[in-house]
Amino acid sequence: MSCPQIITGEQFLTRTLAHIDCQAQVIGSYGYVALGQPGSLASTLFVGLLTLFVALFGLRLLFGPPPGARDLVVDVLKIGIVLTLAFSWPAFRTVVYDVTLKGPAEVAGVIQSSSQSGTTGDLVARLQNADDRIVQLIETGTGRQTGQFINPDAPSNSFAGTALQDDNAFGTARLLYLASIIGTLALLRIGAGLLLALAPIVAGLYFFNQSRGIFAGWLKGLVLTIAGSIGATVVLTVQLAMMEPWLADALRVRNFGYATPSTPIELFAMMLAFAAVHFAMIWFLAKVVFHRGWLTLPDFPRFVRSDPSPQPMVMAQAAGAGPQIVRAEQMSNTIERSILRESISTRDRIVQNSDTRTSTSRETVVARQGPERLGSSYRRPSPRTSRAAQRRDTSP
Repeated sequence: MSCPQIITGEQFLTRTLAHIDCQAQVIGSYGYVALGQPGSLASTLFVGLLTLFVALFGLRLLFGPPPGARDLVVDVLKIGIVLTLAFSWPAFRTVVYDVTLKGPAEVAGVIQSSSQSGTTGDLVARLQNADDRIVQLIETGTGRQTGQFINPDAPSNSFAGTALQDDNAFGTARLLYLASIIGTLALLRIGAGLLLALAPIVAGLYFFNQSRGIFAGWLKGLVLTIAGSIGATVVLTVQLAMMEPWLADALRVRNFGYATPSTPIELFAMMLAFAAVHFAMIWFLAKVVFHRGWLTLPDFPRFVRSDPSPQPMVMAQAAGAGPQIVRAEQMSNTIERSILRESISTRDRIVQNSDTRTSTSRETVVARQGPERLGSSYRRPSPRTSRAAQRRDTSP
């Protein structure tokens, strides 16, 4: 597919814009087909990413928690979307390619037809017609030397009123006009073609969370080219709505033989302003497209109505923290432990006294009955208590 050649002179702007649009379509379509064909580097990379995704999903089924029905459906849809973006040219052309390269012109045409910004028609033809009229105005000149002024009392009829001479102002104005149009449309159209061509490579990055940001950036770039093309078309429509009647009036006055000494600086001011507007519009749309998150209002302070009635003390449990015990409960627990220790120590003393009396009486009985039977001397008459337990129980 060969794009139209650019020649100097006649129809320069039309041929240049047609060549840029042709290059964008060639890069987007043929680049996509070349990267998505079997055996290519992009195809091999995509197969590797798909294999890794399926392997990780299998390991999750074997060793990890079983995925829910929602996760399973999302993963299957993810594989289908990625395969469609990477290897299905008919579906990709209908859903992405035509929307990116041909959709902005249709949307801008609807906006242009519903607005009152100048006459309707082919935008490129109108741009070329405006350029031809600028060239004609430059050839005609301002006629300042003739002295034939429509309003001789106007202050701008006798001197230039600016540091720029007529020829410099005319030439710079046409330069800004052509450069702003060609630069803006070339940036958007060629950028869209490049992003479309990289679809087979970027689609495989949607599988993993670590690389999904690159896929999101690629998708936002496509949205920026679409929105930027619409914005640039609308700006050009407004620019033509201002330029066409102005150029028609300036040429009509010059054809009547009158001088137009103010036309150079007026044309230069309009071209410089709209050249800045073109690139500012792209920057503005980029800020909108690449904005992260949702706008949220700050939290306003909450006013709580004070209640004079006393509130009972309850246990408060903070999120992520253990239960907080109030001071009264701590004191009651301490007193309870102290009483428990005292009761245990008193019981041990009573048990020890009773054991002593029991052992004394037992010795008396044994002395009366004679020697003890085999094994009876090793019995423990009282429960075994360690010294550490005794110190703990007797401590205050």
